[in-house]
Amino acid sequence: MKTFYELGTMPKVGDLIMRHTPTELDDNVFVVTKIIGETYHISKTGWTLHARHLASWYVPLAQDTQ
Repeated sequence: MKTFYELGTMPKVGDLIMRHTPTELDDNVFVVTKIIGETYHISKTGWTLHARHLASWYVPLAQDTQ
C-alpha cells in the first residue's frame, strides 16, 4: 500500500486512515475528525498528526491494492 506521500494526496475530514506499519500497542485505523492548518486531528482522543508525519506513515484505508 502506498503512503499519502507516495500518492501525492492528503486525507479529508471523515476519511479513514491507517498506519503503514501497524503496531501491537495501539489502534491502527483512525478517522480524520478535523484539520487545522497542517495539523490533523484524529479519532483517538487527544491525538493529532502533523501533515508531514501523516503523509509519510499513514495510508488511506480504502486504497485499491491491485
